[in-house]
Amino acid sequence: MSTERITSQRAFTLIELLITISLIVLLVSILTLALSSARTAAQVAETRSRLSSLLQATVRFKDDVGYYPAVLDTQRNLATLPVFPSPNSGSPQQSYRYQLQEWHSITSPAEFLIGYGNREEDGYGRTDDPTLDPDLPNSSAEMPRLGIRHPSIDGVWRATDFYASSGEGRLEDRRPSPRGKLFGPYLEVENEQMLGRIAFDGSTPKTDPVTGQYKVFYPGDPDYDVTQPMVLVDTWGAPIRYYRSLYPNPANPALPMSGIARVFPPSNRYDLPDGRPMLSDFFILRPFRFDPDKVIDSTLPDYMDGLTSDTGDTSTSIELQAGRFAYFSAGPDQKMNKHIRADYIGLPDNDGADATDEVNADNIIEVGP
Repeated sequence: MSTERITSQRAFTLIELLITISLIVLLVSILTLALSSARTAAQVAETRSRLSSLLQATVRFKDDVGYYPAVLDTQRNLATLPVFPSPNSGSPQQSYRYQLQEWHSITSPAEFLIGYGNREEDGYGRTDDPTLDPDLPNSSAEMPRLGIRHPSIDGVWRATDFYASSGEGRLEDRRPSPRGKLFGPYLEVENEQMLGRIAFDGSTPKTDPVTGQYKVFYPGDPDYDVTQPMVLVDTWGAPIRYYRSLYPNPANPALPMSGIARVFPPSNRYDLPDGRPMLSDFFILRPFRFDPDKVIDSTLPDYMDGLTSDTGDTSTSIELQAGRFAYFSAGPDQKMNKHIRADYIGLPDNDGADATDEVNADNIIEVGP
């Protein structure tokens, strides 16, 4: 009996065992959460560093060339400018501000700051037909591989020259000079996962069904294609967006769409031929939260009162009012609301079965001078 009593005293009861397991699970959960938070913080810091590097590279590009990079579409053509509505139209402001939100680029950073295009696209590098420039060195002798020639007054190597091409800024219409000073690359790609290529279903870029972000592919991926546009990505693998103030829109559409290199004072006037937005008119760039006494009013209201309303939130920052360009990442959740600054559930563009709360709260933005 003495032996049985000692054995009973040393054994764990079922309740004690369950409590011990619960404590272990709790500790593991806390450790996992801490590691996940640390990893996310590191990813955010890395993305901020990339955006900061892009900002500095863009300033160097402007110092050399005289203007900031043009806004290109996903096919590397000059992006279509937002349509300037007639002041006599029914709702010019609503029409203009809606079209404006799509005016940005994911292809411009790699195009202008790295210069991966061939000799026919940016004036430097290999060419598919070496007989086009028999007096120039053979493509195999051109080192370094990256870099560009001056993009000309229109910012896209004379692709808007009405007399030399279609005048619409298309990639196939570029007429770069194969001679002259070599510019760039302005950005050093230290991580091979920082640079990838997008792919298309027909003419539409492939997107992630959950986040809506463009899919990016790398060497070895089945959809990787060396003929497709390159993009710079954040640490979550989504293309970094480039925004800039709108350059002049020609009053006469029959004339060449030149003048991208020209600089005008910022203007909030959307109803004039030379009017163009400030960065704060891109709603996705507006801060989700403001420091005390740091908020000011801009001209265009966002869509918090509805997509057909001419009222809404005009809150913005001095930095956006004065800035000339910006780089954007949707942050860890990879989601964004491009129509509303503070995107709470129930507001337009953020409702229904796929509604998400405050997806803009973790956006990462760097604003250039």
